[in-house]
Amino acid sequence: MPQITIRTDIDGCEETVSEYICDWPDCPNVAVHVVGVVAALRIRAAMCAEHAARFANRGNESSS
Repeated sequence: MPQITIRTDIDGCEETVSEYICDWPDCPNVAVHVVGVVAALRIRAAMCAEHAARFANRGNESSS
């Protein structure tokens, strides 16, 4: 998952904001849910709330 860091200077005080971006293709939203980890490879997947819900419910859609 890509990490975005923004550094700004507000009233002489430096601010740094870092966020991870959703792993869903072409989604620019902030990742809020980790959906998978491979510890041996130090890899993790994280998604925004909308795509994490869609990923979690993907098996339920075909059984309806």
